[in-house]
Amino acid sequence: MDFIKYMKILFSKIYEIIRQIIYYPRIVLDDIDYDMYWKAKKKNLGIPNNWQKQRGKWIVERIEPNSTVLDIGCGDGAVLLYMLQQKEFTAIGADISDYVLNFLNSKKIKTIKVDINNLKDIENLPEVDYILLLEVLEHIPNSEKFLKTILKKAKKGVFFSVPNSGYISYRLRLLFGSFPVQWKIHPGEHLRFWTYKDIKWWLKQLNLYHKSEIYVYEGIPFLNKIWKNLFGAGILVYIKK
Repeated sequence: MDFIKYMKILFSKIYEIIRQIIYYPRIVLDDIDYDMYWKAKKKNLGIPNNWQKQRGKWIVERIEPNSTVLDIGCGDGAVLLYMLQQKEFTAIGADISDYVLNFLNSKKIKTIKVDINNLKDIENLPEVDYILLLEVLEHIPNSEKFLKTILKKAKKGVFFSVPNSGYISYRLRLLFGSFPVQWKIHPGEHLRFWTYKDIKWWLKQLNLYHKSEIYVYEGIPFLNKIWKNLFGAGILVYIKK
């Protein structure tokens, strides 16, 4: 990365951090309608952002061609669609929104309707090679039980991502007297929180650390490779079977 490009990225990240320190989203008090949520994003359905591209690139490098990959809580399937551009595999999207499932069907992706808060739905999922839980575990009260159930369904491995709650913007927000904001519609969206250090401890407690690979991404380039807990914004984990 050349110096000018790096400085542009650095200044954009600093601006983003300042915004995160002072910003409060607008609370939606009505019951959340996920179909309406995705309909509002109609023009950008299936288009990955930088976070999703980094997840997809890292994951696709670790799966074999012609594998079966199930993305639970897939949303509009942006990560799956991005990965399919890089490698051939069988993709299955699972979500609660009929709107995005119909969208994925139009893209020739198999779909399953599932409520991640209903353990019976999870237990009834098919066995596949790999399972993705991208930005899902933080929404689950008993993430440990949920993850162990998912691991039984994956023949080769599970990938999951969560925000790094130790990221510098969250620390500075606390310093200035406000709790970190990781939600978009309602403050009750995220029920669990991890830092990079927490994830390593948590995986050890679940006896999964020895077969896990951890990737810290986004945040401040270069510095997120040196001080991961402070300058990395996202955490992506691969648990091998």
